[in-house]
Amino acid sequence: MKVLEINRFFNKFGKMQTRYRGRFLIAIILFTLVAGMGIFRFEFSYTNDGWFLEGDPAKVNAEKFRENFGNDASVAVLVTVNESQNIETGVQDSAIVQMMDSLKRYMMVNIPLAKEIHTLENAKRTEALIHLSLKRYKDPADDAARIGRAVAEMVERPEFKSDLWDLNAAGEPYLEVSKNDSTMPQAARSVVIGVFIMIFCLLVFTRSKFGVIVPFLATALAMVSVFGICGWLGVKPDFTLFTLPLMLGMALSVGYSVHFINGFKQAFRRLGNRKDAIVEAITETGWPIFFTVATTVATMLSFLFVEMPVLKIVGTICAAMVFAVYLYVIIFVPIFFSFGENNRNVQVSEKQRRNDERDARVDEFFAKFGGKIFNYRIPIILVTVVAVVMSAIGCTKLKVNMDYVEMFGTKLPFVERLVKLMESELANVYSYNIMVDVGGAADSLTFKNPSNFASLDSAMADLGKLPLTKVTAGNPRVMIGGVTENFKMAYIHVELKEWNSKQVDVDIDSAQTIVKKYFPHGEVGVEGYAVEQASMNNKLVKGEIKSICVSIGVIAALLILAFMSFRTGFIGLLPNVATIGVIGGVMGFLGYSMDMMTMMVMPMALGIAVDDTIHFVNHAKLHFERSGSYREAVQGSFREVGKSMFSTTVILCMMFLAYMVSPVTIFFRVGLMAGIGLATALIADYTITPVLIVLTKPFGKSSAEK
Repeated sequence: MKVLEINRFFNKFGKMQTRYRGRFLIAIILFTLVAGMGIFRFEFSYTNDGWFLEGDPAKVNAEKFRENFGNDASVAVLVTVNESQNIETGVQDSAIVQMMDSLKRYMMVNIPLAKEIHTLENAKRTEALIHLSLKRYKDPADDAARIGRAVAEMVERPEFKSDLWDLNAAGEPYLEVSKNDSTMPQAARSVVIGVFIMIFCLLVFTRSKFGVIVPFLATALAMVSVFGICGWLGVKPDFTLFTLPLMLGMALSVGYSVHFINGFKQAFRRLGNRKDAIVEAITETGWPIFFTVATTVATMLSFLFVEMPVLKIVGTICAAMVFAVYLYVIIFVPIFFSFGENNRNVQVSEKQRRNDERDARVDEFFAKFGGKIFNYRIPIILVTVVAVVMSAIGCTKLKVNMDYVEMFGTKLPFVERLVKLMESELANVYSYNIMVDVGGAADSLTFKNPSNFASLDSAMADLGKLPLTKVTAGNPRVMIGGVTENFKMAYIHVELKEWNSKQVDVDIDSAQTIVKKYFPHGEVGVEGYAVEQASMNNKLVKGEIKSICVSIGVIAALLILAFMSFRTGFIGLLPNVATIGVIGGVMGFLGYSMDMMTMMVMPMALGIAVDDTIHFVNHAKLHFERSGSYREAVQGSFREVGKSMFSTTVILCMMFLAYMVSPVTIFFRVGLMAGIGLATALIADYTITPVLIVLTKPFGKSSAEK
């Protein structure tokens, strides 16, 4: 497929857009009004339910537990005596006892769905744990949020505060609310910083008030439309992942705008007529920008193949955001830049003349740089091979871990509280329940038979020996949690001392094997917070592999189809696949774990990074069709898009580096890895991509060889 033929289509579209610009504006404004009204219905998801598909074993077992035993979630408050007070009686001190009695009464009255309370004390009387079991949820998301919020308010009440003790709340409802309260301001700050970076980059790289106002307006309206449609459709994205489509939309909006505006400026310097320059800019940049949108959308939609609804939703929203931003930018920017005076009719200011001369010098610098690449082909290939090998070694060190402590970092207050809970004797954060369904009709086969209870005791003794089982004063935290009214089912509750992503899978599998040994004819199932986290760990591994493979496959197919050449397609693909390897290698060497946000970086970086490659290869092919020389093709491509590639990469890196000001570990790592990946892709496009073009001659024989 010849680029010149494709450009003719965009030339016709550009002429139509400038001719009917009023109609285009009216249409997009009406669409925005209709779509944007849905934003008043827009909501976030705050629970783990969205991580599991219907029929998933973790979800099925959790529902079975709730049907037979009630709620598997609970609330606990750890009371710790302040060591500096030297209270000899510990938690038996009259003031502390009075406070705990008052606290228990408050919990039963004010915590929604409160069921019953149990209290534990450690042998040293330095700790007491107030455990509140909960009635079954009616609306899991709403009920969990109400309970978590009530607990958060309770621990902040003045009557429960004193220098004599410390209160630390626990339980999944409170944990989720506390997590959201801690991350929400950080997420908002990252987005606000991203907005300022966007404005700054537009100001620097376009040096035009329209170059700042129009792309910013287009981005804002695109976001309103996308989230409005989510509201109309009832789609609820996970709050923790919500910032990704926002940052992606802002970053790509700037990138698309800079590519078009630079093309417009080059054409305007030559032609002097705004509308003619707009048409030429659309002609030259329309196809590569559209194709980059297609590849980025494809990589985001690769998350549809991940068996996790939350990531399916976020991936789809990211894809919609990319397309919406493109739609608004490609309509708003050309139309608004078509207004104004022409250079033929006005005196060019000295400042404008200097700016034009500087732009021309920068373009020539990149063209000369492109010429020098021919002299360093062998060193470039050697360095690339070394980088690929080192990245592969680093990838072998990569692991997946959904531990809150590592994901969010100890700088957040709620994580500090988690660490204290795990270090305490009585409290815990992670636990699981093992259900046994003996299913017998006769009493001798149910748990009315003492021998079955004896088997439970034996199983608990073995479960207490598992590596992650928590032990307090020599006693494993393993207990019979309950028995159904018909005595056909019972469950064992096991508390964990810490989170270890590898060992927790082993422990849970071993626990089922142990219980099955004592109840060979019974049905054994496992559920609980630890099971959910472990399941998400495993799904992230499989999901990452699927997402990357689908992304690579789709992008390869698109590149081959677009350039009608296997060689050209693989030249565009290989440098960017190496970029994925660099991200994984750096994470492996730094000891960073893969989690729900960082797993999105690799496919996302691939989709964004391939954009510059497409621009470069597309322009090189266009210049080759005109000149028949690979040297002139590479130099011409560097001259026309070298500066834009650098500008857009700097912009993209700066946008994602906004995450790095956050104390939230996952935000910091996303910013760092995205920056490293995009910078690596730019270096690859400046070096190995032109070398591959020269060596493989994908566009055919040069005129000198014919």
